[in-house]
Amino acid sequence: MLIGYVITLAPTVTLWDAGEFITASKVLGVPHPPGTPLFVLVGHVWADIVRIGAYAWRLNLMSACFSAAGAGCLFLVAHRLLEGEVPWLRIGGAAAAAILSAFAFTEWQNSNETEVYTFATFSIAAICWLCLRWRDVRESAPSRAPHLLLLIVYIAALSIGNHLLALLVGPAVSLFIAHSLRARPAVNPDERYIEWAEWGTLTALWFVLVAVGLGSTPLLIVGGVLVAAAVVACMMAGSRAFPIVAIATAAAGISIYAFLYIRAGLHPVLNEADPENWRNLLAVVRREQFGSRGLLDNPMFFPGPDNPGRTLKMFGQQLLNFFQYCSWQWGRSLPNIPMVMLALVFVSLGTVGFEFARRRDRGIAVLLGALWLVTGLGLVIYMNFKAGFSLFWDQYATMDQHEVRERDYFFVVSFQIWGVFAAFGLVRLVRWLSHVAPARLGIAVASLIALVPFAANFTAASRRHGPDATVARDFAYNLVQSVEPYGVLFAYGDNDTFPVWYLQEVEGIRQDVTLINLSLANLDWYLSQLASRPTRPFDPARAPAIYRTLAPPQLPAGPVLRLTPQDIEGMQPLRMSDDGVFRSGNFELPVRKGQVLRTSDQVILYTIAQDLPTRPITFGVSSGRGSWLGLDPHLVFQGLVFRVVPRADSTRRFLRGVQRTMLDSTRTRVLVDSVFSWGKLFEPDSLVLEPAAQQVATSFSVPFLELGNAAALRGDQPRALYYLRRSYHLNPSPTLAGVIRRIETEGVQSLFRR
Repeated sequence: MLIGYVITLAPTVTLWDAGEFITASKVLGVPHPPGTPLFVLVGHVWADIVRIGAYAWRLNLMSACFSAAGAGCLFLVAHRLLEGEVPWLRIGGAAAAAILSAFAFTEWQNSNETEVYTFATFSIAAICWLCLRWRDVRESAPSRAPHLLLLIVYIAALSIGNHLLALLVGPAVSLFIAHSLRARPAVNPDERYIEWAEWGTLTALWFVLVAVGLGSTPLLIVGGVLVAAAVVACMMAGSRAFPIVAIATAAAGISIYAFLYIRAGLHPVLNEADPENWRNLLAVVRREQFGSRGLLDNPMFFPGPDNPGRTLKMFGQQLLNFFQYCSWQWGRSLPNIPMVMLALVFVSLGTVGFEFARRRDRGIAVLLGALWLVTGLGLVIYMNFKAGFSLFWDQYATMDQHEVRERDYFFVVSFQIWGVFAAFGLVRLVRWLSHVAPARLGIAVASLIALVPFAANFTAASRRHGPDATVARDFAYNLVQSVEPYGVLFAYGDNDTFPVWYLQEVEGIRQDVTLINLSLANLDWYLSQLASRPTRPFDPARAPAIYRTLAPPQLPAGPVLRLTPQDIEGMQPLRMSDDGVFRSGNFELPVRKGQVLRTSDQVILYTIAQDLPTRPITFGVSSGRGSWLGLDPHLVFQGLVFRVVPRADSTRRFLRGVQRTMLDSTRTRVLVDSVFSWGKLFEPDSLVLEPAAQQVATSFSVPFLELGNAAALRGDQPRALYYLRRSYHLNPSPTLAGVIRRIETEGVQSLFRR
């Protein structure tokens, strides 16, 4: 399994949260709430010890190893259920369980990048195995059984520092222990009372851990009452040490959150939400930065009295989205119809397998069945997602009504558990075939089915072999290299921010560029950090040669954004009461009556006022370029950024671009032809990319489109065709295809005939 992961491992940073997690591990920083301190610490130590390959590859390998270890624990669970079978069938069935859980599409894809989910799935699988060990030890050495319960408590509490997904094993553990105590009660009545009291303590502590993980005071109060009742029950039963040690063990695990408080006080480069005091730390745990969504809310609207509420139709759509994700798990690379047919095969195998498990070992069936329900249908109810990224566009036409990406990773544990049930179904199939045909036939059929997900998910799950294997790093590299020395780069989302953080802090490239994320720029703690962060020196060796003569002889003094605490406190959203003009030197920007200036808008204006023209100020190609402020007349496109140039449309050295801004064609051509990195994007004849990578490819197509237009304006037909064809390769469109055909058949001058 680990070999299968390694050969599909991402060679560098990937899109979404991976860049942030790699950066946090490198600098011992604080990533986005809830902070994931355990993941950061383990990642930092892992990368220092396992010195193989680049830093990002090492952490990607860590994810693969955790996933393989989790599959190994599920192998042990399946091996236990198959006790009594002939050795080859027992080992083969357990191996099938490990393979199907490991190479389910979502788990495999998570295993190839730096993310928290394989750590969480390993924790859950390990706890499941420890539950079976507890049951064994309870019968063979009862005095040692509580030790395993304490270990389960510690792993669950510690896992809060990685992801709350691990806590979803709690109901399954509680039900499994209760079933075991009921099915095989201790002979001594006093011993039975003690075991039930310890079960109550374990269950109550799980409730407290959930409350801590969510940062919910009401749940914490309820959990505290339950723990107190469990402690009293244990004391009355004669188990005085267990509840005290269990509480101390849970507290030791939860103490991992002290890392956030300690590191935030030391002001690391990455310090999201700044949890250096109790209030901020609690806000991080509660995820206040992202807002809350109730179970009965319509997720497309803000919570509150005006929310229209969650409907049965919406819940049905959420279930359909979940089953869509289920259908991906066993053959994601296949066309839709074969993929769905294969999914139905695994639905049947899993159903047969669950019934097989229920008859063989009801306790394991309870454990795995409850886990599947909680992490599958339970999460559908709890998460209350918007419409899926790829579904229901006929009913919900805007991006705001959809999730920004596919959310299958939230349900990954349910997919793994179904893979285990499917493996039990294969065992049942082999036993049936052995009665009607040679045993070798059954083994061959079961082996083939077990390996189908590996073959049918390989290309879809691989992050090494696709044309987008290095697209996140390439995007970050091309963005920062578009900015002149000591420039400011305004970005907006995760995929144009996190890879840049990675590039600057892990690889040390273009640290002189100050990135300002406009989404975070609405938050006080982020502005305070920008105001206290000094400018770092320009390294000519890691920048394009064209910039080496542009860097000022001395490092600019002070931070880019020079704001006092009073300035930050006063930067609240405001509505203009009259028409006016924002002026800074020869820069003028009309401001309309009634226009709302958000805090991030004011940050843009502050930066222009303080740093123009001494520092280059730019907007990333995917940041919206400040068009909502009316900056277009002052923007010049170069590379992958829009640079602020006062009255750019009056400067003769620029051309009018297709984006209604001016174009520095000379600078853009040098960057595109000699500096930028494109990875494998131009190797295939056509591109088939997942949505986030396609958005990056669309951004990459823009400079080619601009250069093609500039060449056409100059009458240079060969260059115009070259650049336009490259733009079309990255972002095909019927309009651009028509332009290319017209140039090919009628010449470039035909574009300008009336």
